[in-house]
Amino acid sequence: MCVRLKTGFTDFKPQRIRNAIRATVPGGAVSFNRIGFHHFAIFLGWARPKGDDSEPIPLLCHLSGDATSHPTSVRLEDFRDIVQNSIIRVYRCYCSASRRSQVILECLYRVGTIGFNPVTNNCEHFVRQVICGEKVSHQTNLTLAVPLLRLPRLIIGSSMVGAAALSESFSCAGKLEDSRSLGMLNPDMDLIEITLSNRGLNLTSIKLNASCTRDFEGCSRFCKQTLYSCNTCAGAAVCKTCQKFCHKDCQLTAGKVQDGQCHCTHSKRKEATQLHPKMISEIKSQEKLKWS
Repeated sequence: MCVRLKTGFTDFKPQRIRNAIRATVPGGAVSFNRIGFHHFAIFLGWARPKGDDSEPIPLLCHLSGDATSHPTSVRLEDFRDIVQNSIIRVYRCYCSASRRSQVILECLYRVGTIGFNPVTNNCEHFVRQVICGEKVSHQTNLTLAVPLLRLPRLIIGSSMVGAAALSESFSCAGKLEDSRSLGMLNPDMDLIEITLSNRGLNLTSIKLNASCTRDFEGCSRFCKQTLYSCNTCAGAAVCKTCQKFCHKDCQLTAGKVQDGQCHCTHSKRKEATQLHPKMISEIKSQEKLKWS
């Protein structure tokens, strides 16, 4: 599994943040080297606003917060706002596309979960539990093993991150505004649509393959996606959502991952249901054999 020293990692200076983002795969782990410790997070992918062609957001999920504003919780933020002039460590990920897709869904399901303990529930615990299935923090264990050397640095680093968290939340305000719908393609080429609340501190909805990729111009024009050729509709290229809801009775060729745009007219479109926690559990159960 990932987030282990044996899988390897690459460090990037903060000035090379674009290279760091390009090197990070959706569902993979990153950490930011603060003075006293590494702050861990999970990269979800490029999120694109619905209904416009705004700049895509490199979205991270992490356990963070500031005691003077919001309690520490699992939240979404822009990758670029978390760097804080820190060395960026990108962990190499060898997980399957299905496994990384489940990691992304698990992160989204946990957004808004409150709770922090530097010894039993910190940012590293969160990341390792979601990705590896083990709730452990190696840097915490090292601090407890060598307290005289590590504890002073941990206290200094924690105070710096706490002071910076409030400014981070304000810098993200314009991008992660309330009621904004964002779409991103997971490694399985499924379109995940989320609706934000409280500037990324909560989500009001999570939907899987509920919209046409053309609703998110960035997903349709700039990303590789699975497209099907509909022989019934004169060979029109249709996305994964439309082949399921609009063209389920049509004759389709097998889907291929390629650059292109969905040309469905949505004449038979049906409303998809929200992805509830129960549905997430069912998906996990179906994919259980692919997790290892």
